[in-house]
Amino acid sequence: MIKDPATAIPSLWDAAKAPADEADKLVYASNLLGSDPKITNFGGGNTSVKVCDVDPLTGAEVDVLWVKGSGGDLGTAKRSGFASLFLDKVLATEGRYVAGRKAKGDLPEDDIVPLYRHCIFNDNPAAPSIDTPLHAFVPAKAVSHMHSDAVISIAACEDAERLMHEIYQGEMGYLPWMRPGLELGLMLRDLIEANPGINSALMGQHGFICWADSWEECYELTLRLINKAAEYIDRNTKAHPFGEVVREKQVSGSADKLVELLPLLRGKVAFNGQRLIGKVDQSNPVLEYLSRAKCHDLAKLGTSCPDHFLRTKIRPLILENLSEEGIDQALAEFREGYAAYYARCRHADSPAMRNPNPSVVLLPGIGMISFGKNPTEARVTGEFYRNAIEVMRGAEAVSKYIALPEQEAFNIEYWLLEEAKLKRMPPEKEMSRKIVLLIGAGPGIGQEIAKRLLDQGACLVVADLNQTLVDDAVAHLRGDYGREAVEGVVMDITNRDTVRQGVDKAVLAFGGLDVLVNIAAVFIPPSPDGKNTDDQWRKSLEINVLGSNIVAEEAQRIMAKQGTPASIVLCSSANAVVSKKGSLAYDTSKAALNHLVRELAVEFAPTTRVNAVAPATVVAGSQMFPRDRVIASLTKYKIAFAESDTDEVLVQKLSDFYAQRTLLKQAVSPGKVADAAYLLASDRLSQTTGQVLAVDAGLVEAFLR
Repeated sequence: MIKDPATAIPSLWDAAKAPADEADKLVYASNLLGSDPKITNFGGGNTSVKVCDVDPLTGAEVDVLWVKGSGGDLGTAKRSGFASLFLDKVLATEGRYVAGRKAKGDLPEDDIVPLYRHCIFNDNPAAPSIDTPLHAFVPAKAVSHMHSDAVISIAACEDAERLMHEIYQGEMGYLPWMRPGLELGLMLRDLIEANPGINSALMGQHGFICWADSWEECYELTLRLINKAAEYIDRNTKAHPFGEVVREKQVSGSADKLVELLPLLRGKVAFNGQRLIGKVDQSNPVLEYLSRAKCHDLAKLGTSCPDHFLRTKIRPLILENLSEEGIDQALAEFREGYAAYYARCRHADSPAMRNPNPSVVLLPGIGMISFGKNPTEARVTGEFYRNAIEVMRGAEAVSKYIALPEQEAFNIEYWLLEEAKLKRMPPEKEMSRKIVLLIGAGPGIGQEIAKRLLDQGACLVVADLNQTLVDDAVAHLRGDYGREAVEGVVMDITNRDTVRQGVDKAVLAFGGLDVLVNIAAVFIPPSPDGKNTDDQWRKSLEINVLGSNIVAEEAQRIMAKQGTPASIVLCSSANAVVSKKGSLAYDTSKAALNHLVRELAVEFAPTTRVNAVAPATVVAGSQMFPRDRVIASLTKYKIAFAESDTDEVLVQKLSDFYAQRTLLKQAVSPGKVADAAYLLASDRLSQTTGQVLAVDAGLVEAFLR
């Protein structure tokens, strides 16, 4: 047994909860297996079951293979995520394979994959996985293929086959490295036929596969095989696998250093205008690995498991010199090395070289930065490299770690089937890969802007002075758009320290900042005689003008480091150009903000655009119109109302009044202001800066003059 029983993976199988239907039982088992990262990585591994079913066309009984669909994740998979295929048709694909054992066909291996669509049972829309034959050719009902760190550690040793026999004592067979596909499935079939007593197979540098006559048996077998590998590694670890400590595990001030490094790196790893989202990992396994003597040599080898490699590339970049010159030199060398790797390994039909920058950057004493096109991909990329660290740890504990051979690694990274999968993916949304800080989290305009941005794929940090508003906005938006896309921060825009902390949180959460939208403002009603006090004047100017300048400057601090096009959108008002009685301090502050926009546009050019939206009065959904202000306005304009009127009725009366003052006879709504802010935040008006965009339904008094 494992020396520390607490580290063994426990069985969570509950016979009372396991469904009776075999396909549903497959889903149940898959969810159990996929929910534990010690069993398999996110999106990794696959499972299957063979059942007898009735052909809906002929009414005859047929054998059906249910197998995890392409691109699915076991931990969260539903029945809809599993493909169902006629088993005999899948097996018959060998007859079309030019290298088939029992027949010589006319198709190369990759051309077999499209044939799986012709094997679909009962019109199931789930796409069959490339690993379909790995399951089909196993003569057992339940099949489990996992990417356990412990077992991959054995598979990635230079003497993997010897270790396998020592650990599993004849119950597991060995398959040398082979890219997933039909050939691997046939190799497994041949291995089983030659070794009828085995219940599993170790696949060199890849993982393992096992099988049984029921899914409960297969689940328990999966755990037992993983635990045996972990126990062997634990028992045989005498010294630290990564060698002696040669540098600090974590330097002081690492968070501050990350704030400096992240936007700089993010700007430099952008490729062909495509930005990336960055995620930080300062976990103990990462910091421990980076502090040890073998770190550099192991990192240069790259990863072994194909799932790990597809995310982390041929190898990570280790950054020691964190000056900008040092970063530039390290990135230039990495790109040169990547281009040389591509040139050495490419085939005549290989896709064009992709982003030659690293997707994983290791910072000794600080942590790991992983990049992806969205927060989930960036996080998963980092998790895959953390898996790779654990694989290297286990392999070095009992033997010597070896990575995937370079040519095989290239064949996976630039596999035409993977390229075809990428091309089938839907186009990215307009704000994908963009990081936005939105100040003003309350209902109304702020919420509408947030939804517009998230609908189009943005990563969003919402900020407000009010903690409750931030918490409510984050909870609501995460419920609609997912946890990873939204962060929140409390911020007082008149306090530069809190603004800087909020901007830094956006950087640490997503890697940088591309867009600032600030709608935070204050309107202080004057006294009954229409006057503002000196303190009211100070507060109006401090929040509406100084606060806007502070947030713009702090955002530009990050945007300038990135060096990529950025946008700042401030919130002005129609009142900035309309002279009227009763809002002197507010109107003057907004007039000052209009000129601030022009000044900042000059200061922040050429990479950062600065503009503003200038809405007319927005009553519905606005926090600036509590009941007492609505009543004061109705009284001011001599609009009849009753004290018993509900808030909704009062707001409607005031909105109708404002609408009638416009040329279009329409009330200005939060959604229409959000439309304008979105236009300025996006690239649609990429050559517009220093401008104020009116959203007032046509106020003659506010016409440009």
